[in-house]
Amino acid sequence: MGEALSLEWNLERIGRAGFIGILRGDEPGALIERGIQLADAGAKVLEVTLDSNDAAMVFTTLKEQLDNDVMLGVGTVMHPPTALPSVAEWGADFALSPVNPDGFIQLAHELDILAVPGAATPGELWEAHTAGAMLVKLYPAATNWSPEMLEKLPRPLRQVHTLPTGGVKSEDVIDWLDAGAFACGLGGSLTIEDADFLSSQILARRGVMR
Repeated sequence: MGEALSLEWNLERIGRAGFIGILRGDEPGALIERGIQLADAGAKVLEVTLDSNDAAMVFTTLKEQLDNDVMLGVGTVMHPPTALPSVAEWGADFALSPVNPDGFIQLAHELDILAVPGAATPGELWEAHTAGAMLVKLYPAATNWSPEMLEKLPRPLRQVHTLPTGGVKSEDVIDWLDAGAFACGLGGSLTIEDADFLSSQILARRGVMR
């Protein structure tokens, strides 16, 4: 019961935030600085991709320096048995993958980490959902998906919580949310100014003022 409640809370925090700021790159110091700046601008959920240089150091440093109201997770999980036990020790609240590796969802949830597998098609979206995913990454969103496509999915698929990621721009986030997306993932195109404006927009949608 405790595990389920924790996963539900992690899911709710992502939904409240409305977007995830993705940190990926080869310069650990720059990623840490960017993470702190994004958090200061209002980003409440950050993802450190495991294909970044020294991802462990970047993650643990941000974990130490950021307030508890900023949620941290990892991305680009390709081999769950290797990656997930390690990121659980770091304190990751969620883990994303561009695909849906075997055993990913079950192992992540056993470790109290919200699993977010990737789906490139409606069929893969449904497979991830029926395998137990509480949130599914629509990837790559810019080429395989669109707000219009999401909105026109059959009703059972529209009820699945989705996270469009991959080529999503800050100015498109509200369109995605209006189409039914749960939240969006934003990478290098997300500026500090975008994060500030977007967080204000999402708060306003919920009737909350800064």
